[in-house]
Parts: sequence; C-alpha cells; structure tokens
Amino acid sequence: MFRLLTRMAHSADIAEDLAQETYLKAFSAIATFDERSAVHTWLYRIAVNAALQWLRRKKPAPLDPEVAAVRADPRNNGHDAGTRLDVEGAMAALDPVDRAMLLLRYQEGLDYRAIAEVTDIAMGTVASRLNRARERLRELLRDFAPEREETQPDEHRICHGREGAARIAPPAEERAS
Repeated sequence: MFRLLTRMAHSADIAEDLAQETYLKAFSAIATFDERSAVHTWLYRIAVNAALQWLRRKKPAPLDPEVAAVRADPRNNGHDAGTRLDVEGAMAALDPVDRAMLLLRYQEGLDYRAIAEVTDIAMGTVASRLNRARERLRELLRDFAPEREETQPDEHRICHGREGAARIAPPAEERAS
C-alpha cells in the first residue's frame, strides 16, 4: 500500500501520512467491514480514496528522482534509470484516476474484479478505463522516447539465407540499383 501511495503522491513523506490516514480510517471503520471483499482490497480502497482526496485538495509534489530511482523494478529487463524516470514522468502527467487504475493493475497486480471492488465501479468500466489509461500513457511516452536507432539507415544489417547462414547485406547504394 505504501508503494501505491508513494507512486500516486510522488512523495514518500506524503505517502507515509496517507498510509497513516488509511490505517486510522480502517481501524475506526472496522465494524463496518462486511467481508464481501478481502481485507487487503478494502484497505486499498481506503488508500486510493485517501490519495485521490489529497490530490484534489493539493497540487502533487514534483516528481522526486530519488523516489523514482529507489523503486527500480527487478523485471525492468535492463532499462536504465532514465527510462524509469521517463515512465515516472508520464505516469505523473496522467489523470490521478487513470494513474490509480494502472498502478492497481500493473504494480499491485490486482485483477479486474479486485480493481472493481477497490474503486467501486463495474468490471466493464474497469476494462475501459484501463484501456483509456494505457492509451494515454502510450501517448505521453512518445513524447519522452528518444529517437530510435532503428530509424537510421543501417548498411551493416545481417541477413539470413535459406540455409540459415548469416551474410552481410550489400550497402544501400548497391541494393537500390
């Protein structure tokens, strides 16, 4: 939950306050917990609501590069800190509800049913909001993405023949003739 709150608020200090607020609300409302969902789902719901309320009241803090670097994902497949900062910057630019949907799904690993319980919306709405959030994130990441090397002409491309043996393709000038 702290990880989710940190990513939503962009600040570990604010996330600590929000986590404390979440646990206080949960403790004071434990009698209303009806066991229709798991306790962790109920806590996520309280935490997301607390974060969204905080975001409505206050402008979020600017992205702290140290916070982004600390959250390195072991599944990042070799992406460097700059890439993580690009993703963090794009996530920070998302609408808070879209950001919460993506974080619940991909960071916290909740399925659509659990996200529907946390956010108190229908599963079909969860699917459409996740789709919208993914598309918006893709658009934002295009702005952060550097020029790809593959777009530059490559005269030293390796081609594979029918026998599977590698051979060097002729230069572009020869291929054009």
